[in-house]
Amino acid sequence: MILKIDFNRNNLKIPVYGFAFLLLFFAQACKKQNPLSDSLPEEEKKEPLKEILIPVKIETGKLVTELKYQEGKSLLNEISYPNGEVCKIVYTKTGYPQRLERYKNNKLFRYFSYALDAEFRISKIQNWDNSSAGLILLNQYVVGYDKQSIISTKKYDAVPNLLEEESRTYGTTGNPETTTSIKKSISESRSWTYDDKTGIFINLPYASLFFLEEAYAELSMGKGNPLSASSLKSPSENKTFSYIYNSNNYPSEITIKKGNSTETMKITYKVIKPDLTSSTGVLP
Repeated sequence: MILKIDFNRNNLKIPVYGFAFLLLFFAQACKKQNPLSDSLPEEEKKEPLKEILIPVKIETGKLVTELKYQEGKSLLNEISYPNGEVCKIVYTKTGYPQRLERYKNNKLFRYFSYALDAEFRISKIQNWDNSSAGLILLNQYVVGYDKQSIISTKKYDAVPNLLEEESRTYGTTGNPETTTSIKKSISESRSWTYDDKTGIFINLPYASLFFLEEAYAELSMGKGNPLSASSLKSPSENKTFSYIYNSNNYPSEITIKKGNSTETMKITYKVIKPDLTSSTGVLP
């Protein structure tokens, strides 16, 4: 038996076109399909948050000041001074400062009460003395802001009469450029320069007001660390600051020079994880 195949072009037209269509369909499908892989695609890499450091000890010679915080957070709870005095900071349930209590021999002898403005910034401070005669208002402060930067602090007595005031101007880096104080109609201005490192107290909310009129006040004004403070009127009050920095660019040692006097401070830090849930280690 002989099989006869008809090669007439009209008979082949439909099968050939159908086969070509199938080839084109599979080619397009292969282009769209991703190649197989043994592992899932990598997630977009995000830059890890930097750890933050908070100071826990400041040593000036044999004198030691210790700072304690809420567990795993940068909210300052307590300051222990070399003279035996202890400051305890009380916060509201929502984490805003309510008052700072000062103790000596476990006895409350003074406290500062804080009032917040609509932006939750400390706007008023009252300084109370706790004596045998009861609570006596010593003085009070009114704090002015430009956004989050303190631009003025006015000190009043209990009446209230204005006792003194200080104003600040800032540069683009967020550090003070000038401070001007007026007391009994006498005005004095200082010019400041700063480094480009991380400030000692930068991670402590409200630090500059907790240290109001204390030795650490000058170190908590800006985002960086002061290098010099110069006064045309009182050059004998001029200061210079030099630093040794740790690997995180925080000061671990400060040398302050004023005239013929030199003071050196050593700072120890604790690391707080970015999620603020735990802390690890102590860095010099």
